Formats: sequence, C-alpha cells, structure tokens
Amino acid sequence: MNDHSGPGKLTHDSFYPQSRLFMKQKNGRILSFAWVILVLSLMIFPTTSHASNGKDLVEAAYTGNLSKVRALLRKGIDVDAKDSVGATALMAASETGHEAIMEILLAEGAKIDHQNKQGATALMKASQKGHEAIVQTLLAKSAKIDQQHKSGFTALMIASQNGHEAIVQTLLAKGAKIDRQDNQGATALIIATQNGYEAIVQALLAKGTEIDHQNKQGATALIIASQNGREAIVQALLAKGAEIDHQAKNGVTALMIAAQEGHEVIVQALLDKGAKIDHQAKNGATALFLASLDGHKGIVKALLAKGAKVNLRDNGGGTALKYAKTQQIKELLKVAGATK
Repeated sequence: MNDHSGPGKLTHDSFYPQSRLFMKQKNGRILSFAWVILVLSLMIFPTTSHASNGKDLVEAAYTGNLSKVRALLRKGIDVDAKDSVGATALMAASETGHEAIMEILLAEGAKIDHQNKQGATALMKASQKGHEAIVQTLLAKSAKIDQQHKSGFTALMIASQNGHEAIVQTLLAKGAKIDRQDNQGATALIIATQNGYEAIVQALLAKGTEIDHQNKQGATALIIASQNGREAIVQALLAKGAEIDHQAKNGVTALMIAAQEGHEVIVQALLDKGAKIDHQAKNGATALFLASLDGHKGIVKALLAKGAKVNLRDNGGGTALKYAKTQQIKELLKVAGATK
C-alpha cells in the first residue's frame, strides 16, 4: 500500500481551482458513499449467505441429506465451512456414520484433520461413535492418528473409553501411540480399565502398553481396576506382571482400595498373588482398617486369615478395632487380639 501521509503530499489545489474544489469534493462524497454501500453489499450479503449455507452444509452432513450436500457444494459453498462449535461437514458425517457424504467431502478436498473449538477431529468423532469403516477411510487418507483433543485424548483413548474394540485394533495396527497421556495422565489402558472393557485391555497389553503407568494421582491400571471391581481385568493385569504393591500418591495400594470398596474376590486374588497385607497409606490406614471401617466382614476375615496385624495404628493413634463399623467385625478383631 502506498503511503500518502509523508513529505511531498500533493494538495487538492494542485489539481483544481478553488471554485471547483467544493463541487468536486461534494460529488466525490456522493460517489464515495454510493461506492461504499455497493462494496459493503457485496461483502456482507454474500458472506452472510455463505455463512448460513456453510452451517446448512454441516447440518445436511449431520442428518445424512446427501442431495442437499451435493446441491450446496455445487453452489460453491466452502467444503470446510464451520458451524458455531467449529465443526465441519466432514466431522459431522464422520460422527453420524454417513459414509457416502464423507466420501464426497473428501473428494472435494475437505480438510481431514480440522479440529473444532474443543480440538476434536473427524477421526476422533468416528472413533467415539464406533464407525469402523469411516475410521479406516480416514486413516487411508492419512488422517493424523495421534492428534490430541484439548483434554489430551487421542482417537485411541476415545475408542478405548467407548468400548470399540475393532477400532482400537485398527488404530493399533496403524501405529497409534499406545501410551499417549491425557491431561490427567491417563493412558488408553487406564481409560479402558476404568470403563471395564476387558477385550480392549487385553489388546493393549498384547501390544506392549506400559502396564504400570501412573496417572497424575499415582494410580495404575491395577489400582483402578481394583477400585472399580473389574475382576477379569485385575486377573489379566496380574497375569502380565503388574506391580501388585504399587502405592498411589496417597499411599493406597490395590489391596487397600479393593478392601475399602468391598471387592472380596479381588482382595482374595491380590492376597493369593502375594500382596503385602500391612502396607500403610499416608494417613496410616491399612487394608484391615479400611475393610473394618466400611463393614466388609468377609474381607476382614480374609485379611485376618492371612495374618494381618490387628494393632497397627494410624496417624491419629487408632487401630482397626476403633474404627470397626459393626459389632461382628469388632468381635473378629478382638478374637485376633486387637485393642483400641
């Protein structure tokens, strides 16, 4: 752009006699105003129309309206037009499983790795909803497999969270990074464990995922499986050599959390594998404390049968007997020699 503000600026008087200057300026203002209106009309109305049609394209893709998608594209609507949350038609078609529309959009050059305002991509949306064929097509078109959502989630994590085993297998076969972490430090293994998807856990373990990876709280998949009563997953993790006595940042182990939650089968499985029975959390509690406190008589008996120490004290000076919830548990502890 030329600079008209510096030295050597020419004045109107250089071009027009003073008597004509006013008329020229007046006419110029009228013409300029008309020109501005014309330019604005060209700028605003087509833009508004295209923006509206852009949203219409996304909506048509979402609802599977193939003929409308084609019509809008023929009108020259931007294939990557976005709706209010930043989603494109390709993302909408991928989420709702409309393969034919997705193919058309890709043929028109749709951006395959576009992220909406939350960081989601078409691959993530298809992985979330379980649309295996769409996932395969997007991967064949070189979609970025390890792109991360604002939460840190990848397509692999999302498929693992939603139980889509076939998609997990597809992503793993295509080289997805198996131990990528979300913003809470969780991996696909931890996420699949949390949601109880044993087959996905097995697939991840078979691919060599880090079995003892810790999230930001220091919890491993084994601790999370023990907390949530995932018996088969606990067995799978133990069979693969998960560290049985790992302590989270609060000092809790898999045995402690299973005892607290009343998961008797898991407690027995951990004991059978040699879990340390008298580990103390940072507050001094043991598995026996936690089972006694929450009234889990069967677990208290199992722990006592394995020789749990009954007179260990927590940071407040109390023993399991002090915190026992029921009279039956108190009697069991007293028989074992417990004191307050």
